[in-house]
Amino acid sequence: MKTAIIGLGLIGGSIARRLRGFHNCTIAAYDRTADTLLLAKHDGAIDEGSTDAAEVFEDADLIILCLYPELNIEFVKNNLEHIKSGAVITDVSGVKSFMVHELEKTLPPDVDFVGAHPMAGREVGGYQSSTDTLFEKSSFLITPTKANKPGSVALIRELAEYIGCAHVVTTTPEEHDEIIAYTSQLMHVVAVALCDNPMIERSTFFSAGSLRDCTRVAVINEEMWSELFCENKNALSKRITEMQDSLEKIKDAVEKEDRDGLKKIMRHATSQKMKWLME
Repeated sequence: MKTAIIGLGLIGGSIARRLRGFHNCTIAAYDRTADTLLLAKHDGAIDEGSTDAAEVFEDADLIILCLYPELNIEFVKNNLEHIKSGAVITDVSGVKSFMVHELEKTLPPDVDFVGAHPMAGREVGGYQSSTDTLFEKSSFLITPTKANKPGSVALIRELAEYIGCAHVVTTTPEEHDEIIAYTSQLMHVVAVALCDNPMIERSTFFSAGSLRDCTRVAVINEEMWSELFCENKNALSKRITEMQDSLEKIKDAVEKEDRDGLKKIMRHATSQKMKWLME
């Protein structure tokens, strides 16, 4: 079995480091940087690598797309003739409806795309930041469609468990995007908005930790996140509107000095947080 990893960044590199022995596969990788491929081969993370995507796609039984969503689509379109019949393709993208829609239009019926999204990451990227422990205790989301073969979905579930994910969750592409817009994308929106406020310039010695915690993800890859935001614009716009509604409710209670109203909002928030932690 040949497994092709397209992109040896943080996620692709971390998958490669854990993949050794999976179905006794040969691990091939594409990366635009030859030095990264040499380093990964020296580390024993891959068996072979190339800056020519066609060489890596050729004869691959399993293809794992680890680039930005639009680049993933472009790479598949540009290498269709090199994708073998019966191959299974998956990805690690943070949006799923877009990926499924575009690849369903592109791929022949004998090639199966099963969308996936490992819920793991770090604040630094690149192969040099990859680690064989990145996925431990993490969740792995799979978004199959009715067109997928059961064996293909089972293979991706097996892959998730093999690389160390503790929870493998199956959902629809649509539900994935609705929830990720809240749990991930909105969090980045809030962090960016906080740092877009000029008050941060005066706040160096005025925070005991809350500002640092709330803005952790504001150090952001603007190329990737601007793409993800736009590809999930409908769901993210809803989540932003919901946040605005909540802020307006709190603002109204503050302006009216409605302490009972504020306490009610805070008690509800605490209850919801504790319930989430218990789950």
